[in-house]
Amino acid sequence: MTDASAPAVETILRDDDLLLRWSPGRARRLVVVFTGIRAGFGGQPLDEFAGSASRAGENNVLFVTDRRASWYAVPGLWRRIVALIGDLRVRERIEEIVSLGNSMGGYGALLLPRDVRVVRAIAFSPQVSLDARATGDERWPDVAARFGPPPATSVVDTIAATRTQYYVLAGGACAEDVAHLALVPDTRRVHRWVLPDGRHNIARALKEAGLLGQVIGAIIRGRKRRVDTLCRRYAEGLA
Repeated sequence: MTDASAPAVETILRDDDLLLRWSPGRARRLVVVFTGIRAGFGGQPLDEFAGSASRAGENNVLFVTDRRASWYAVPGLWRRIVALIGDLRVRERIEEIVSLGNSMGGYGALLLPRDVRVVRAIAFSPQVSLDARATGDERWPDVAARFGPPPATSVVDTIAATRTQYYVLAGGACAEDVAHLALVPDTRRVHRWVLPDGRHNIARALKEAGLLGQVIGAIIRGRKRRVDTLCRRYAEGLA
């Protein structure tokens, strides 16, 4: 089985700081997708990735792109995003929200439950902490120096304080990403996978293995055992 076909996606907001793209769905579920630095997801253009999140038009999908790659630290940006999601929830009569992100977007997906009622948060290769001293991760810019204080230096306390189910994946060959996952609290609501040989873009590796859409679809439905099976299939394919 390959990823679901891509539904139509339209731009509903674009300014210097923020890009929002929207794909309507049949269910009263909203998947909020926070994109990575290159404004895609797992190496895919948004319109292509929309099939994985939408599940053939079942889910409403909102793509959120921080156009300055500020980790949402541009003054007022995070508050805008939260308010716009709240407006969409009311307008579309949304009953369930799932957040989803890759890399910088993974940080956004893990942060959203702090301010919005999120059932499941899904993050591929996320930055859990923006403090390089906590992880030894020197890959990313000093957000505070460039843009001002981020909405949260770390999402660790956020994870512990919510009722959200968290699903976090990283590649075992990327020491920095594994260090970020090590910060995630070990609770019954947190599910972690470190996939063998994978590097920072583990979402792309899953895509190339034909498994990304299935993994995302299983997590959106809360089917952890199915995700376990898919991750084993990925690992076996590398053997």
